[in-house]
Amino acid sequence: MAGGKSFNNMQGKEWYRLLTGSFFHQNILHLLGNAYAIYFVGVILEDKIGSWSFLAIYLIGNIVAYTIYAIFSDYTKGTGASPGTYALIACIIILHLYDKTFLNLQFGNWPVNYTFVYLILGNFYGIGAFIVHILGFSFGTIITLILLFLKY
Repeated sequence: MAGGKSFNNMQGKEWYRLLTGSFFHQNILHLLGNAYAIYFVGVILEDKIGSWSFLAIYLIGNIVAYTIYAIFSDYTKGTGASPGTYALIACIIILHLYDKTFLNLQFGNWPVNYTFVYLILGNFYGIGAFIVHILGFSFGTIITLILLFLKY
């Protein structure tokens, strides 16, 4: 399903496509890559920050990244959940830098290894993917810093 988040393709009140497009993928490899990423990121992070915070960071990362990108680009291949996953990866990195004992990240296990490889290799999917990944990561950083500020 191409055109999930393109403002040029939206009709009337189809704003919901900014959310639902995140659940469509280009192909099975794209779907599996994102499914494994969200699973492993969840293994690392969800128990530590809670399901609602996890979901909020994920959804905000997707919606805001795709909205900003769609404003400045004729974005007709707006599918995939990776900006939200990159937002969550930013959360992992910020929390780890804030308190290294909180997540206890160590290479040598599947969740950490896969998340690291996903963080790097996901950016070779094209310039559009690279930009929305940076946007998702940026908003994940901002959201995490706000949550840390509100907590302490």
